Amino acid sequence: MNVAYQGLAGAFSEAAAAALFPGATLVPRPTFAEVFAALEGSEVDATVVPVENTHAGSVVDVYDLLRQHSGAKIIAELVLRVRHCLLGVPGAQLEGVQIARSHPQALAQVEDFLRARQIRPEVAFDTAGAAAAVAELGDRTIAAIASRRAAERYDLDVLADSIETSRDNFTRFFALSRDADRAIAERIPPALRGGPTKTSLVYKTANLPGALVRSLQPFAVAWLQLSKIESRPSRAAPWDYVFYLDFEGDPAAWPAREALALMRTCCEWIQQLGTYPAATEVFEPD
Repeated sequence: MNVAYQGLAGAFSEAAAAALFPGATLVPRPTFAEVFAALEGSEVDATVVPVENTHAGSVVDVYDLLRQHSGAKIIAELVLRVRHCLLGVPGAQLEGVQIARSHPQALAQVEDFLRARQIRPEVAFDTAGAAAAVAELGDRTIAAIASRRAAERYDLDVLADSIETSRDNFTRFFALSRDADRAIAERIPPALRGGPTKTSLVYKTANLPGALVRSLQPFAVAWLQLSKIESRPSRAAPWDYVFYLDFEGDPAAWPAREALALMRTCCEWIQQLGTYPAATEVFEPD
C-alpha cells in the first residue's frame, strides 16, 4: 500500500501518515497539488494532508484542492501534537544561530522563541526540507525548525526542544482515498477510527438575503453540533465565497439527512467531502 504526503522524510505529515497507515510505503511529494494528483492518478492508494493548526489556522491550499478533486474523500482524521525543535549541524550552538529556516506555519508557531533570541526567520518549502537544506549547507549559524524525526533523518543536533509558543499546538490531518474506499479505511488502526461520526462539506449559498443563516438553521433545529465553519473565495468571481462546514452526524441517517435536505433549499450546490470517525485523542509522535 502506498500513501502520499507533502514534504520530505521527517516532516510532521510523514509522522501522521505513518500513524494512520502503519506498514504502508510512504511517498513524499513536493506540493499539495502533486499529492492530490498522485491520488487521482492512482499512483497511490491514499494520501494524508494537514488541514488546520490550532494557532496558524487553516491550510487553505488543501481546502481549495479538496473542492477541486471531488473524487478524493475524507476517510479519517488525526490530531497530531506538534513539537518543534531548533536543529543545527553537529557542533552548532544555540547562541551562535542567526537564521532559522522552516515552513511559514512552523515559523509562526515559534515566533516568540525566535524573537527572544534575535534569530531571523527565513521561509523554506517545508520543515523537513529546511532540515535537509541545513544539513547540506553545513553552516553553524543557520538552523532549521523541524521535528526530532527530521533531526534523526538528517543527522542534525537538537539545539532546543519544544520551542513552540503554546503547548496546545496541534495539527489536524485528513486521510483521503478515492471515493471513500472502505478497504483503505479499514487499514487505519481501530484506535484511530473509533470516534463519533463526523461529516465535512463545502457549499455555495443562493444569492438571497439571509441565505447563510438559513443554511445553518437546520443544524440548530436538528440539534447537530457544528465543529467548524469557514469561508473561502470561490475563485469563480470577485468577492464570491464558498463555505466549509464540519458537523457531527451522518448525512445518510436521521437527523442529518433531513437537515441537509432543508439546507439545499437555500444553496446553489453542496459538495460532501467525506464522512468519517472523528478524532477523540491527540496523537503523540515519536
